[in-house]
Amino acid sequence: MDFPFVKEAISSLFKKSSCDMYPVRPSEAAPNYRGRIVFHPDKCINCMMCERVCSGSAITHTSEQTPEGELVTRTFYLGSCTFCATCMDFCTHGAIEFTRDYHMIATKEEDLMVSGTFLKKPPVKKPKPAAPAAPKAEAKPAAPAAGTVIKPRDDGKPVQVPSKCVYCTICAKKCPAGALEVDRAAKTWTLNEDECVGCGTCAEACPKKAILMPGDEPVTVGAPAAPAAPKAEAKPAPAAVPATIGREDGKPVQDPDKCVYCTICAKKCPAGALEVDRAAKTWKLDEDSCVACGTCESVCPKKAIVCGVQDAPAEAPKAEEKPAAPAPAEAPKAEDKPAAPLKPRDDGRPLQDPSKCVYCTICAKKCPVGALEVDRAAKTWKLDEDLCIGCGTCAASCPKQAILY
Repeated sequence: MDFPFVKEAISSLFKKSSCDMYPVRPSEAAPNYRGRIVFHPDKCINCMMCERVCSGSAITHTSEQTPEGELVTRTFYLGSCTFCATCMDFCTHGAIEFTRDYHMIATKEEDLMVSGTFLKKPPVKKPKPAAPAAPKAEAKPAAPAAGTVIKPRDDGKPVQVPSKCVYCTICAKKCPAGALEVDRAAKTWTLNEDECVGCGTCAEACPKKAILMPGDEPVTVGAPAAPAAPKAEAKPAPAAVPATIGREDGKPVQDPDKCVYCTICAKKCPAGALEVDRAAKTWKLDEDSCVACGTCESVCPKKAIVCGVQDAPAEAPKAEEKPAAPAPAEAPKAEDKPAAPLKPRDDGRPLQDPSKCVYCTICAKKCPVGALEVDRAAKTWKLDEDLCIGCGTCAASCPKQAILY
């Protein structure tokens, strides 16, 4: 009887294997492979930003009060982790690292846990009254000292630029650790050194860019004082010749021709200094409450608010051109929807492009007056002509650019 497989088996004993000997010779992962997480507790500042951005809720922490301070244990559960690396991207101190280790098969849940423990020392209570007093005393003379260079700190904590700060309290409200204290009336900005974690949230939220973080360019105090002189001279210029617009104190000025009274500026004002009545078409500014932060100007969809003295753009004829195009003439445009060339309406109201719209309802949710109705199931998009104020918020929020404006 012929047994060919026996001959083949014997000959294979003296040949090199053609398969990859994985258990004996582990193969390496791809260069950009995101594998097992490594946590460096000595670098963690406990800002908890990683837990906030984790989509799978795979990051948790426990804390225990000890005589030496707060003992924090942060745990990463690889069973729920999607390995998107968002936590690593948001960690400003490099405490989270993704390796190329793909050996994550486990029979016990404990083997899929990556944790680390570090000690967060309690703040020293004695220096607290002295620390705020020092910056307050130094902050007042720092503003008028022309030529002084303000540089970012090496320890990663924020530095205030008094010449730019308008004390709007936005940084204090956004601080996740509650380390900032801003007194609008006294014009003071105080940093709690012990509670600050150096996350940089205050600098990102500052509308005037008055907070410096590591990596920012130094600011020379006194540079903004030079343009202050021409601003004072610019007062008579608008009166005689309309060359500039806006106020020298940085507070907002409304352009009634552009304003559609959508109330967005009043809702976004951090000081509550604006009052807008949509029915009566009125726009009022509380001079005492306004901190001239410029938030209203940045959120206005019609650019109808100006903060500070600026060159007057030649937009007067544009305002006159609006009534020139009759609104009823745009009625046939609703019938032109199936046609390829769609054009925006002249009456300032939005127009849907059905070929791009995915009916995600974002435009309806963002509309400040509730003039849009979107049915995702029926694939319908309806505009209430009477409620729409033409603010353009729907077009700005559309992810598919399916709204012409």
